[in-house]
Amino acid sequence: MGLMASDSGGTKIEPTPAGTHHGVCYGVIDIGTQPSNNPQYADTHRCIIMWELPQLRLEIEKDGEKLDKPRVISRELTISLSEKSHMRPLLESWRGRPFNMEELVAFDLANLVGANCLLNVIHKDSNGKTWANVAAASPLLSNMEKLKPENDTIFFSMDDHGLLVPENIPEWIQNKIMNSREWNETGQQNDGPPPGWEEEVQGKYLDTIVYEEDIPF
Repeated sequence: MGLMASDSGGTKIEPTPAGTHHGVCYGVIDIGTQPSNNPQYADTHRCIIMWELPQLRLEIEKDGEKLDKPRVISRELTISLSEKSHMRPLLESWRGRPFNMEELVAFDLANLVGANCLLNVIHKDSNGKTWANVAAASPLLSNMEKLKPENDTIFFSMDDHGLLVPENIPEWIQNKIMNSREWNETGQQNDGPPPGWEEEVQGKYLDTIVYEEDIPF
């Protein structure tokens, strides 16, 4: 069935520089129905889209080894292609054309994994801290090379995988999933991924997506 339609947490580092950066989507994660912070608004089914920024590098240490990795950034969005949604203008700007009627009925968010773009990152100050946020996305310029993700690709849909949250999903996102209505209604514990999960998702979408000449997805 698939999944139809903030800065990452972790170690404290300087926020991603504001400006336009080459982005490569390496993950789309269904986080279920999230409670609204405002009682005037209904709870909404949300997802997190994750991008690498290959031209911005970080040196990290893992198992005693220093690794050169791209910065990553993400944005949490309500899964909706309505005219008033935030997801629809982001995706239409990213692909460089509006959705047609058929796509508006059911657009598979798995198509985003592996897609390249130019990300507009802006800074916002809150409670004495500066946060980097994805404001918009647009297609690559004609002379820019499309890149593949360096990180393992991740696509998680509750429709496909239930509430068995894979361990390779970042902990801060796992916590959001466990805060969802779906998780709390079942009281389910995270028993790890189902058999064959890793082979199913890692690299799958990079091999199956066929790009039109100038449409990223």
